[in-house]
Amino acid sequence: MFLFASLALAVAPPALTAPQQQQLRCVALLAIVAGEQERRTAAALALPPLGRQGARFAQVTGDALIKETGRSQEQVRELILQQVAAIQKAAGAEAKLPIDEARQCVAIMNQVAPPPPPPSAVQCAGLMKLVADQSRRREGMSKATMDLVTLASVLENRARAELGSAGKSSAESDRELTLAREAIAAAPQTAPETDDCLELAKP
Repeated sequence: MFLFASLALAVAPPALTAPQQQQLRCVALLAIVAGEQERRTAAALALPPLGRQGARFAQVTGDALIKETGRSQEQVRELILQQVAAIQKAAGAEAKLPIDEARQCVAIMNQVAPPPPPPSAVQCAGLMKLVADQSRRREGMSKATMDLVTLASVLENRARAELGSAGKSSAESDRELTLAREAIAAAPQTAPETDDCLELAKP
């Protein structure tokens, strides 16, 4: 019995450090706030949009905990769920959000998982060209496809104008656009966010 107990202790993951515990709690809290933002809860809307960056923060924090503590993905997920339950229990029947703490967590999130820089017109042109081509193969020249083709064209024209201003020739611009498109096709996880590209395409 003593041997089994010793073996169990030997394989038990280490206790979380204070910074790890704080990041874990922040992942849980910001996930709750992000959910309330989707529900248009006034208190949650006082904070910046958290859906996209919060998910990235959760991924970065989870990956770090797996690497640093030897825990599995399932174990880390369970720790997050425990924190969610603890925060919800502390909120009580009124479900009052701890906004001040959430603001502190936003600062931690910005340090641990800062938002990526905005995409370039070249990247967005590459992404939307791929999306339009996929839609054309799937649906033919439907209205949705035509809208995507138009959007891709707007972004390509904008990208060519920027490349031209940077001294790129037409042939060099063609190459830049092709390379950007091929890079996204080869590694879709590197693609910019569609919403950012839509914003970039606005007049």
